[in-house]
Amino acid sequence: MFIVILFLISSVLPSSAQPIDSLMKKGNDAMKIKDWQTALSYYSIVLKKNPAETRALNAVGVIYIEYKDWEKALNNLNEAIKYDTLYAKAYANRCVVWLMMKDIEKAYSDIDKSLKLDSTDVVAIISLATIYAYVNKFPEAFEVFRKAVSVDPEYIDIYWNRGALYLHLEKYEEALADVNRAIDINAGLAKNFYFRGTVYKYLREYDKAMADYETALKLDPNEGEIYVRRGILYLTMDNYAKAVEDIEYGLKLSPSLKASVESYLTEAKDKLNKSK
Repeated sequence: MFIVILFLISSVLPSSAQPIDSLMKKGNDAMKIKDWQTALSYYSIVLKKNPAETRALNAVGVIYIEYKDWEKALNNLNEAIKYDTLYAKAYANRCVVWLMMKDIEKAYSDIDKSLKLDSTDVVAIISLATIYAYVNKFPEAFEVFRKAVSVDPEYIDIYWNRGALYLHLEKYEEALADVNRAIDINAGLAKNFYFRGTVYKYLREYDKAMADYETALKLDPNEGEIYVRRGILYLTMDNYAKAVEDIEYGLKLSPSLKASVESYLTEAKDKLNKSK
């Protein structure tokens, strides 16, 4: 998958006395810094005031996508669409859920509806490219990515997702060019650097990869995926003790990664034991 799919902690506790627009703004501000719990608390108050507030339903759906709770995400997005059948972003976000649930037919149907309602929504355009990539229609995927760039050349997710597709196709130089473009747009995002670190790993430029992981950790020391990726790099470099240490610590921070990296951890532990 190539999705890159598709928040300040408030010093004041959410209050039901606040107007809906004010609560929505605070929830949205929390979303921007990935403080999902604070955002959810504001949106929950909004929905108590008005269960048909589609903006809040859509936002809660996005939060549950981040939590990888597909059922709750789907329930909220279904509600948003029930109350507003012309809500393009809700269709686009529901498409992401269908993709994660591997229901390509429903994903395509939703993204088609979203783009008919808003053909310039770059997030929806990226989702369409992701669907094409998922079914191995790579020329079509790259053509859609080109459209996304023409719509918003500064939208960083384009380069993450297209770069991930290049990486999947073992086109490492092209992946590197995309992630460098992402860094040009925003050099303060940890993901840019741990993505580039992974590209450098495949290019066998291990020193550069390690330097990028270190930069990523300085930017976001609590992101488990960085430790996991650095652990996999240590495994590649035959430093099994460091590999086990990093992967285990990364999984403590981000338990949802377990299924995708368990084989690396097992390999690192086996090789560590054999080396003793």
